[in-house]
Amino acid sequence: MNYRTFSEEISKLIRPQSYPLGVKLVKNGNQLPEGAIRPSKYGIKISLCQWTTMARRWGRILGAVADDINCTPCLAALGLKQMQNSTALSEYFLEMGYVDSIELAEKATKGLGPIPSGEISGIAFFPLEMAPVDPDIVLIYGTPAQMARLAAGYLYHYGELIEARTSGFGISCLSAVKSHFTDKPAFVHPGRGERILAGTDESEMFMTFPAGYCESLLDGLKKTQEKGTRYPVQSYMIYQPPTIKPMKSLEDKLTDL
Repeated sequence: MNYRTFSEEISKLIRPQSYPLGVKLVKNGNQLPEGAIRPSKYGIKISLCQWTTMARRWGRILGAVADDINCTPCLAALGLKQMQNSTALSEYFLEMGYVDSIELAEKATKGLGPIPSGEISGIAFFPLEMAPVDPDIVLIYGTPAQMARLAAGYLYHYGELIEARTSGFGISCLSAVKSHFTDKPAFVHPGRGERILAGTDESEMFMTFPAGYCESLLDGLKKTQEKGTRYPVQSYMIYQPPTIKPMKSLEDKLTDL
């Protein structure tokens, strides 16, 4: 797949305000892609969602490992560090006031499906048009209307609806990469964590999908556009608006030239 071409076509068909992103999951002791900038370059530790924003808005190739991240829920949920006990993340949710009881916290944690520790050791984000390696996952940020357009492109070849994942409070970093493990696309509504720390706009959400779907998704977008489904949404304009009374009164005071 030519990811530069895919990115350029998505920019024409969907018109997102930021770069479509490739995501590479580092496994089995492998290294981050060559040239990937880590937070240590700036002498800081980050929440991983900051790197997503910087990659898609600044156009940078970025990477991070456990030692680069100070967002402990992210470290736990992505399995970048080992939890001492199986309820550690659930206890965090309860302490933060996200749920009413430890039982509900455990239910929420199970629903999120944290990645087993050690499954991945690092993660890289980069604009698809400058991909240094083949991505595992693609993220496209945009408005709900743009996401609906992407859904139509996917539906064309698969006939499946796309599910949405949201907790309302955060850990969208986990939701972003889960498509790699489920082999299914998903829509993600970023929670307050990403919107506070990474500057994700209130109007934004994103689609995540395994990179192997790029070719069929793009073809579906093109085929559905040929049939009239497109973005920007075409508001119907071929109609005569009603004339209200003040307009009618003004009309009586007008004459043809």
